[in-house]
Amino acid sequence: MRFRILISALLLTKVLSISGAVLAIRQATVFDSEAKRLVPDQTILICDERILAVGPTREIGIPSKAHVIEARGRYVIPGLIDAHTHVVTVLYWAQITGDELLPYYLAQGVTTIRNTGDAIAASRLVQRYAVEHPAISPRVFLASPLIDGDPPIHRDIGWPFSSPEQVPSFVEDMQKWGITTLKIYARCPPEVAHKVIEEGHRRGLVVTAHLGRYSVDDAIADGIDCLEHIESVSDFLRTDPHDRHSLDLTTERARSLVETLARRKIFVDPTLMVFWGTLFFADVPEIIQDADNAYVPRRLQEFWAKDRKTRLDNYSAGPLERRRATFRKYQELVGMLHRAGVPLLVGTDAPEPQVPPGYSLHHEMELLVESGLPPADVLAAATLQNARVLKQDTDLGTVAAGKRADLLILNGNPLENIRNSRKIYRVIKGGRLLDPTVILQSAPND
Repeated sequence: MRFRILISALLLTKVLSISGAVLAIRQATVFDSEAKRLVPDQTILICDERILAVGPTREIGIPSKAHVIEARGRYVIPGLIDAHTHVVTVLYWAQITGDELLPYYLAQGVTTIRNTGDAIAASRLVQRYAVEHPAISPRVFLASPLIDGDPPIHRDIGWPFSSPEQVPSFVEDMQKWGITTLKIYARCPPEVAHKVIEEGHRRGLVVTAHLGRYSVDDAIADGIDCLEHIESVSDFLRTDPHDRHSLDLTTERARSLVETLARRKIFVDPTLMVFWGTLFFADVPEIIQDADNAYVPRRLQEFWAKDRKTRLDNYSAGPLERRRATFRKYQELVGMLHRAGVPLLVGTDAPEPQVPPGYSLHHEMELLVESGLPPADVLAAATLQNARVLKQDTDLGTVAAGKRADLLILNGNPLENIRNSRKIYRVIKGGRLLDPTVILQSAPND
């Protein structure tokens, strides 16, 4: 206790010596994303972009000129991170630029997004816009374009590869663009994927994959860091390789694969929202008309309506009950992964149809709770775990002295009901105190 008081005194001395304004959040209940628990009666001191002190209210002195938020009865959590978004693809087809949608994320408490595969120059411009407009934008971390076969599946954001010899210069170029993640895609030749992992790790980059031609067993053997979408696991547990509905979770193969992913500590980003919103249920009125969808620009809604027709011949084909049963199996698999100790991420694939930026992260958390994860584990995944996959956990993901001051003040207890994550009183981004309704005034509705 004496040591903790001494640290608090030293931090207060630091506060008093800084000329910038101090923001104090007093008597809040704070979510500890490492211990996965709530800590009552905490006071937080913030100056500039950093948290200067966090501790019991009786031990934290507040400077006389500080701006004080009385937070008794409120909850403070780290800013949310969406681990799977796009800022170019989809939007291109709706005649929207990525910067237009950034306020939707921040107003919903998503203070950081991980862009997982887009045209690099366009996504770099969106990242630059976010830096220049911090009061209406989340932090944006970039990935490479989709590293794919030749021709690529998505010609607008895919990069064609036919030989491993093409990889080193590509990775070097991507690192110069400032990416932090390399993204392997579904048609990528296995020998190319192997070289991508080798080169990426040599340069300190995270390598993730949306698997297909490159199998999950080969990806694990080659040292993949992360798998995108639950189908990067479930597709390799089918009894019929050509039928996604033939997923069998009762086999020794399923048990062994889950155990291996857990032992190797490979991140899995289920993105249940894209299966719920975009893929399996394009003909279900209550999903199409979900209240969250109404907030996005009209241009995006119109594109979503056109896109739904294309889904009726693939994922949304066949009896609805069969599709619902497969989605429940996906959720069951997510629960199995969690119980085994696989590090799960929280990502959405926004702005895919019916996956609205910002709002969908809260929905994704709800789907994860439905999958059997405790709310505390989901919240820790959406903050600290997502920060880890970005290699930003020394800066983001927890409410701790020295970290960037990206925080949410909530009017409800998110561990009591994960939907309370939506009850945002204030967003704090880089030390700026922001009103969600004011942030949304910067977002387009046309």
